[in-house]
Amino acid sequence: MDNKMLFRISKRGMFLLTAFVIIQLSFGIAFSEEKWQPVIQNDESLANLLMEMSEQYNQPAMAAALVYGDSIIAQVTIGDIVYGEEQAATENSRFHIGSTTKSMTAVLVAMLVKQGKLQYDMTLEQALPNMPMRDEYRAVTIADLLNNKAGIIAYQLIAHEDPVIVSKFMEEIPAAYPDPTEQRREVTKVALALEPIAEPGTKVIYSNIGWPIIGYIAELAAGQSYEDLLQKWIFEPLGMKTARIGGWPASEAEPDQPRGHYFGRDTTDSPFPQDLDDQYVLSAWMNPSGGVHCNIHDYALYAREHLLGLQGKGELLGQKEYETLHNIHVTVNIRDMYPHMKLDREVMFGYGWAIGKKEKGYLSSGAGSGGTFFAQIFVYPALNFAFVGFTNCGDGGKALNDLYKKVTGLN
Repeated sequence: MDNKMLFRISKRGMFLLTAFVIIQLSFGIAFSEEKWQPVIQNDESLANLLMEMSEQYNQPAMAAALVYGDSIIAQVTIGDIVYGEEQAATENSRFHIGSTTKSMTAVLVAMLVKQGKLQYDMTLEQALPNMPMRDEYRAVTIADLLNNKAGIIAYQLIAHEDPVIVSKFMEEIPAAYPDPTEQRREVTKVALALEPIAEPGTKVIYSNIGWPIIGYIAELAAGQSYEDLLQKWIFEPLGMKTARIGGWPASEAEPDQPRGHYFGRDTTDSPFPQDLDDQYVLSAWMNPSGGVHCNIHDYALYAREHLLGLQGKGELLGQKEYETLHNIHVTVNIRDMYPHMKLDREVMFGYGWAIGKKEKGYLSSGAGSGGTFFAQIFVYPALNFAFVGFTNCGDGGKALNDLYKKVTGLN
């Protein structure tokens, strides 16, 4: 596949989504909790496994980390920032985490609920008192938005959306409003003027527009931009020093960061790197849906916070607040949640997390991709571990799934 073809595909929206299906693995546990330990427990073993996975799945670069108890027991980054070029990714290399950013947006909401500035049952009419909206949306709650039950335009694949609306979201609003908060205000205004895609409150349809609306509501409640909230309320307290919000990791200003890569239509095609000035970029208003990039250490710090938080030892929230995020709020068939997909399987969701029931307890998971990176996060409180990984190619899901199984020994 040549460069022009890849660019045309990206312009059609095949790779715009920060939200692909959050994957739940079907493996179980074949041993007791008391005896369980991860197979990989040091950097050397993890590096060897990452090299194996990178070669098997043709990934330019990969990174992974394993949290066990309150410690990060292994963290490694391998590969090249650009496929076929010999410039190595390093421990400071940032990767885009896509829709796993949504769980961070949910944390901000939980913090504002704890402060009494928001409530999960607050309606859009209450949260956005001066915002014009169709009557159908007035009784939609913040919980509905977090559950993707608001009936808001899905914006999963832009090829499936009205091109006039896509132009407003992708071009007109970003051009007219450089400030991300103002962009989110205008996106909210447009979205709430559209006819619902389903009766609000009745059907789960994953919406990449709903989460920026949540971000805008958080901005109004806190009196700060979403970007500042993420930085001051999550990144700084957790020591996530490399975390950034918006754009891709690599740019003309930072050419030594990993490039995202498009992937071919079959396994014989090599990944194709984004140009530093690639016209495909996620608009700033989408940051609450999937705008974060960071190195593997910082991603592990975030996963550790959720693991410890569910044990009552979190830095940002109490145990009950974390349990609210990780509790099952909706159960839905993937084919209903993602109408363009053909999968037929029920999945359960918390606020920003997929929840899988396993032999020893519940496993929280998330996956995210803007099409040129892929990230995964798993938190398993019953076995006291968390795992994070990412690649700089949009088809990295299979590699990360296989890596997770081999690292943990779960099958």
